[in-house]
Amino acid sequence: MKKYLLFSGFFAVAFLVLQVLSGMLLTMFYTPSSNQWEVASTLPSQVVFGNTSSIAPLVISLIALVIAFGSVKLINKNAVH
Repeated sequence: MKKYLLFSGFFAVAFLVLQVLSGMLLTMFYTPSSNQWEVASTLPSQVVFGNTSSIAPLVISLIALVIAFGSVKLINKNAVH
């Protein structure tokens, strides 16, 4: 049971850290389109959000899974020796 809790904790921390880093990178490299300021006088009544993809969260989850698995294996290996 201890291994499962340890794995869950590592996964949660790794996932949170990767999400924060991903958000920081996306914020750093964001460049707004210049034509939005020109048409700001005629604001639309409908809000259009960008396209979303479920691939990026899936990749982040898989990376967090690998980090958590590797961390638990490393801790178990060091505990045996």
